[in-house]
Amino acid sequence: MEKKHDLKPCPFCGMSVAEIYTQSERDERQCDPERYTIVCSWTENGCGATCGYHSTVSKVIKRWNTRVVN
Repeated sequence: MEKKHDLKPCPFCGMSVAEIYTQSERDERQCDPERYTIVCSWTENGCGATCGYHSTVSKVIKRWNTRVVN
C-alpha cells in the first residue's frame, strides 16, 4: 500500500483518503504481471470507490485524478 502520491479527492464523496494498492494486496488469486488500483478508503470514512486496475502506478494515478462524475 502506498500513500505518498499526489491524489485528488474522491470524485464521489470528496474525501482525501484514497490509497494505492497492488492487485495482490486486494486479491490473493492475482496472477502476474502486477497491476495497481486506487481505492477511496472506507475504513477512513471514504466511500470505497475505485478506478479499476492499471499496469503502472503512474497510469492508475492519472486515471484516478482525471475521473469525473457523470
